[in-house]
Amino acid sequence: MLRDLDIQGPTGSDRLTEHQGSRPLRRGHRAVWSVAAAGAVLLAACGGPPTSGDQEAGGRTTVAEGGDSKLPDCPLEALEKATAPVKIDLWYGGLGGSTQATMEGMAKRFNESQDKVVVTANNQGNAYQEVLRKYQAASPRPQQLPQVIYLEDTALGEMVDKGQVLPAEACMKADGYDTDQLMPAARAEFSVDGVLWPGYMNVSTPMLYFNKVHFQKAGLDPNDPPGTMEEVRAAAQKLKDAGVSQKPLSFKADRWFFETWLTGIGQDIVNNDNGREGPATEASFNTPEAAELLGFLDQMNSDGLLNAFAATEGSIDHYLALVSEQSSMVIETSTASTTIRDALGGQITAAEAGIDFDQSVIDKANLVPGGGPYPGIESPGKVFASGGAFYILNTGTPAEQAASWQFLKFMLQPENAREWHTNGGYLPVVKSVLDEEEVQTFWDTDVAGVLLKNAVDQLRAADPDQAGPLIGPFPDYAEAVQGAFEAVLFDGVEPAAALDKAEKSVNKTLSDYNGN
Repeated sequence: MLRDLDIQGPTGSDRLTEHQGSRPLRRGHRAVWSVAAAGAVLLAACGGPPTSGDQEAGGRTTVAEGGDSKLPDCPLEALEKATAPVKIDLWYGGLGGSTQATMEGMAKRFNESQDKVVVTANNQGNAYQEVLRKYQAASPRPQQLPQVIYLEDTALGEMVDKGQVLPAEACMKADGYDTDQLMPAARAEFSVDGVLWPGYMNVSTPMLYFNKVHFQKAGLDPNDPPGTMEEVRAAAQKLKDAGVSQKPLSFKADRWFFETWLTGIGQDIVNNDNGREGPATEASFNTPEAAELLGFLDQMNSDGLLNAFAATEGSIDHYLALVSEQSSMVIETSTASTTIRDALGGQITAAEAGIDFDQSVIDKANLVPGGGPYPGIESPGKVFASGGAFYILNTGTPAEQAASWQFLKFMLQPENAREWHTNGGYLPVVKSVLDEEEVQTFWDTDVAGVLLKNAVDQLRAADPDQAGPLIGPFPDYAEAVQGAFEAVLFDGVEPAAALDKAEKSVNKTLSDYNGN
C-alpha cells in the first residue's frame, strides 16, 4: 500500500528543474479538445470541502436535548400575501458551457411555471472565488446583497458564521419537504449542527479521466483504469516506458485532492471530528500518512511520471497536457464530463467511451476519453460530496426569502434535479433521480453519462460520517495547505517541513478566528 512505501526523493534542485520543464502548452493542437479544456476549467473549481466557525461569530444553531436543532422561522406566508410578483436576484459563478446554460434555463423555466416570483440569474465570474469575494465586499451593506447566492462548498462555514443565511431546512420543514429524499452524503456535507443550510446542492467529486487510446498502445486494459495511486504510478510507468506519453499523469496540485485522499483513509483535516462536532480549533493533517502521500507524489514528479501544475485560478494547462498528448491521465472534477462530451461533438460514441472500447477506434482518433473512480490511497472511490450550493440570504424581506425558497424547491423537483445531472454535469442529489429510466439511459448512451456514472457510484457509496472538513476561515486554511503542497512539488521542500509550516499557520488562523 502507498502508506507502506519507502519513498526516497532527489535533491531540491532536481525537483525545481522538473517543475521548470512544465511550461504552458500550445493551444492550437487538436482544437476540439482545446475547447473541452477551456470549458472544463470553468468547472474545475467545483471541488473542495466545507468550512466551519465559531458559534459566537454568527449563525451556528443550537441543538436541543432531543437532537432537534432550533430553526428560525421561514416566512412562507409573506409570499402568499404579496400583491405583485416578488423579484429575486441570484448571484452565481464558476459555471460554463452546458452547466451555465442549465442555470439560465432553470431560471427561465421557473419564471414561466408560475406568476408569483421572478428570478434573475446574474453571472458574477468564471470562478467560485469571484462570487465569494463579491459577497465579502457587499456583506457589510446588506442592501447590496442578492436574495440567493451560489457558492463553493468551502464557503459553508463562513456563510453560517456571518449569520446572513436562512437555513433552507427551516423552509423545508415549514413546507413539508422531506429531507430524506436527498442523498445522504450530500446532505451530511452541507449540514452544520444537524441543519441543512443550502436549499439545493450542485454536487461533484474528483475522478480519473484517461485516454483509452494511450492505454491500448501501452498494453494497459482500457476498460480497467487504475483504482489506487500505486496503480496509477504503475500505469504511468508503463505509459512512459512505451513512449506513449512523456509525463503520463497530468496533475493540478490542488489541496482538494490532498483532503480527499486523507479523508478516504479516515484521517481528519482538523479536530472536533473535522469541525463537525464543534468549531475546529487545531489542524490534524500533519501526520506520517500525509507526509508519505506528499513524498509519493514528489517521487512521481522526480521520476518524470507526474506532469505537475500549480493550482492557479483560471489555469487550463493541466487539461492541455492531455490535448497535446504529453499526458495520458488527469484527476479532475466529475463536472468536466459534459464539457468533454460537448467538445467532442459526436466524434466519439458512448460505447467507445464506455466498456466496449474497440482497437479500431485508434484509426480514427488520438483521444478517446475514459473515466474511472477517484484513485485512493487504499481503495478507489473514497470521496465526500463537493461542489456548489444555493443559499437563501436572510437580508432580504420576508417575501423575498419565501420567494427564494420557491425557486430552490423548484430545483429540487426530480425533473429539474435530473436536468442538473444530464445537462449540467452535476451528480444527482435527489435520490429518486437515480432510478429514472431516462437517467439510466443517459449513463448507457451518452458520453458524459458514461463518464459521470463513475462519480455517481462513488457518491452513492460515500460514507455520510466521513464528510469533508468544516473550517470557518477556509481561504486562510486553504492558502496554508496549498502552499505546503506546492512547496513540496515545485520548491524542493521536504514534506515534513512543509506540513509543519502549514500546521503552525492554520493553528494561528483558527486561534484568531475563534477569539483565543
